[in-house]
Amino acid sequence: MDPFTVIVMLAVHLVGSGSLMFLVWRLMPDAPGLGRWWVASCLFGVAYLGRLFAGLQSVDLRGIAGDGLMLLAVLLFSDGLREFMGRGALRWRLTAVLWAAMVGAEAAAAWLGGTPARHVALNLIIGAMYAVVTASITFEIRRQPVPLRAPLRLLAAMLGGLSALTLLRAESIAAHGMAVVFHGSLTQIFYIYASLAAVVVALTLLWMLFLRLNGQLAELATRDALTGVLNRNGLDEAVNRHFARRDAPPLTVLLLDVDHFKHINDAFGHDTGDAVLKAVASTLTAQLRAGDFVARIGGEEFLVGCASAQHDVALALAQRLNKAVAQLQVKTAGGAGTVACTVSVGVSDRCGSSVDWQRGALQADQALYQAKAAGRNGVRPFVAPLAA
Repeated sequence: MDPFTVIVMLAVHLVGSGSLMFLVWRLMPDAPGLGRWWVASCLFGVAYLGRLFAGLQSVDLRGIAGDGLMLLAVLLFSDGLREFMGRGALRWRLTAVLWAAMVGAEAAAAWLGGTPARHVALNLIIGAMYAVVTASITFEIRRQPVPLRAPLRLLAAMLGGLSALTLLRAESIAAHGMAVVFHGSLTQIFYIYASLAAVVVALTLLWMLFLRLNGQLAELATRDALTGVLNRNGLDEAVNRHFARRDAPPLTVLLLDVDHFKHINDAFGHDTGDAVLKAVASTLTAQLRAGDFVARIGGEEFLVGCASAQHDVALALAQRLNKAVAQLQVKTAGGAGTVACTVSVGVSDRCGSSVDWQRGALQADQALYQAKAAGRNGVRPFVAPLAA
């Protein structure tokens, strides 16, 4: 395979993959990492094409500039992965410093050792960068949602192979000179693998993005848009998931209502009312233990599922929630003052199954009514009416 065909084949794959990601990015401009990924892929392809015009063995500024595009592409690709995995992309200034240092190192190698040294330095740097990215992905896999782990493993495997081949290529050039840059079995394997990787990596990145989007849509379907706690759909899933466990402890229903919420809306406006609901939801969430959950089931009504075999634990949690909300000072929409609020809480008996859960919700509602009738800002456990 002649050098021209090798470079054109790889460049077409890279630019084609970048163009596909660009089209998706146009529809999803806020997708984490995608903006950097399509630029990186296109830069890599353009850099390979630039070699045809600069000369395959050029060590002048044109050759160094083309290699600089490759190094920048790998940096952007790595930054995109960091952003996607929630680690945050590097600041542009730091990226620029790293890029300048790598270009400087390659230029120094080219000045000292000519064309072979330039290719050795380039492959060593890129191979090491791929190795770092592979290690980073492997380390992050356990932090990511389960659906994302399979594509991340595939991505790590592809990049790990690319790192190994690139480093072997650097060693081969150092040992045999420019004769092996575009000829020999290792070179054939390298370019075939690189072309395959350009397509597989691009499709894997898009696979990851769509999995992330699907997860976000599922989250929206089960979360209250204003407060971020569970909505009724999410509550049903949480209850079913809890009782599906073999060792599931009983659940106690805590029903909470923000006292005089209509007065807050009328006196301070609906924006302030929304701020109060957000603050209450955040406070409730912060007080929960592992296994507990909270949902917004009405305008100013919240439901907490307390997982415990002891009824006293649920009552203690209800008291903590009541006191924590009473300490809130929520800023008004205009920022001129603060608003205090309280909650009334009704507590059910323990529920040992999803069937009991419906009964418990009714009990908590009755207890909540009693708490409000008693003057609000209090906790009332359900008490069964005496038989006639």
